[in-house]
Amino acid sequence: MTSRLDRVREYVNRIFDRIEDAETKRAAYVHSYGVAQCCALLALRRGLDVELATVIGLLHDIYTYKTGCTALHSHNGAEMMRVVFKSELRDLFSEEEQTIIKSAIYHHSDKEHVHDEYDELLKDSDILQHLSFDDTYEPTRGQRLLHTVKELGLPAPEITLLEKGKTPASPFNPEQVAHVAEALASKRVTGERTDPEYMKIVRYFPEDDAPEGFKYGWCAAFVYHCCLEAGLVLPIHAGHTAQTTEGSRLGGIKGWHRLGIKNGFCRYEKDGFTPRHGDIVVYDNIVPPENKAPNSGRYDHMGIVLACGPDTLVAAEGNVDNKNVSGIVTRKRDDTVGFYIRIPEDYSYDGWKIDFKTGEVRIVDYVPADPD
Repeated sequence: MTSRLDRVREYVNRIFDRIEDAETKRAAYVHSYGVAQCCALLALRRGLDVELATVIGLLHDIYTYKTGCTALHSHNGAEMMRVVFKSELRDLFSEEEQTIIKSAIYHHSDKEHVHDEYDELLKDSDILQHLSFDDTYEPTRGQRLLHTVKELGLPAPEITLLEKGKTPASPFNPEQVAHVAEALASKRVTGERTDPEYMKIVRYFPEDDAPEGFKYGWCAAFVYHCCLEAGLVLPIHAGHTAQTTEGSRLGGIKGWHRLGIKNGFCRYEKDGFTPRHGDIVVYDNIVPPENKAPNSGRYDHMGIVLACGPDTLVAAEGNVDNKNVSGIVTRKRDDTVGFYIRIPEDYSYDGWKIDFKTGEVRIVDYVPADPD
């Protein structure tokens, strides 16, 4: 009988084997299986479930290796697994085990703070695996490594700890969103696998059928892509935690609406708001009925504002009128405009503050232990 671990190995191996670049494929196998081994070792030492720990190690970077995208891969990886546990790995793990796995993946990039036992196990294992080829570490990572090595009763490695410093964030530029959107929409991108620009737009969404799933419905994915290209840092899901039961990916208009409401970004012309270059526009029943899916919501299309006149606006859009092609269009500023989303330049995604299991703010700094 195939074990649970065998099923997970088969799943990750299928993804790794599809990687075209030989060096990336090698790195996927070496790092993921290496971290899994470290997880098993530390699980034995800490009295945790070895099988579950090994699974966590195998899956922790799966989003990056599936999509090629590294930004927020921990948060996106947890969201990816939410779907995988309903499909490829369905019925393998209990709800509690799924939450443990997703939480560990969600938090593993945050080495500066402390979370639950399996979360910390993965963080320490991730760093420990790098010992085979790294000898220079940021302070917290280096201290974690020294503490873990001591915990295992091994001699301290000779490593260099860098001075603590802040990594400058890539600034978000709303003006650049409009420039990216205009250039892309002008290419008349078609929602087909054969169009490389379309495949770039949907690459953030890890399901195999994403290109077909977005067909005739990729206006929100177009906006998401343009925003990321302009420096915005946002995961594919607007707030996925164990307490989140409804889907709100930013590949759909509902996700953008929720993001706007949660952060106070929604703006309405009835309140005297005037849209400008780089704002996001969300339309209200603008798609012709013959081009809409049954039971579609009232907010049925979106784009990026390029210009605004007294009675009209010019927008760059993906999937114009649900006809599966991008374009630059002139729209009336009437009741077909639902609302706008204006994301400020100083916006910073703060999902790292949220504990995956509880959905509450949890900020506990990692305190380096004395390795001696």
